[in-house]
Amino acid sequence: MSLFGKKYKVDYCGRKFEYKNAKDEYRAGDRVTLYYWMVATDTDYSFGLEGAELSLGYDARKGYVLSFTMPENDVKVHCSSRNSMLREFPETDRDQ
Repeated sequence: MSLFGKKYKVDYCGRKFEYKNAKDEYRAGDRVTLYYWMVATDTDYSFGLEGAELSLGYDARKGYVLSFTMPENDVKVHCSSRNSMLREFPETDRDQ
């Protein structure tokens, strides 16, 4: 953890409340660990990080574990989800 130096921002795409341990900014070199706890059993999740390399894991008690080393630039964390229990129709079936 760096005690000195410039802090850089983390953009959670308006969903900061969905991550435990989330701060608005970190110093370059800080190891950042976030927990995505709003996990539904019928939903598939994917995560991304713009501006740094993301390491992704899972903890049965805390949910998805996202970690990265804060770079010397702002980053954007994003999550997309899809209900895996819904039936998907091919494009041709929708028009009928």
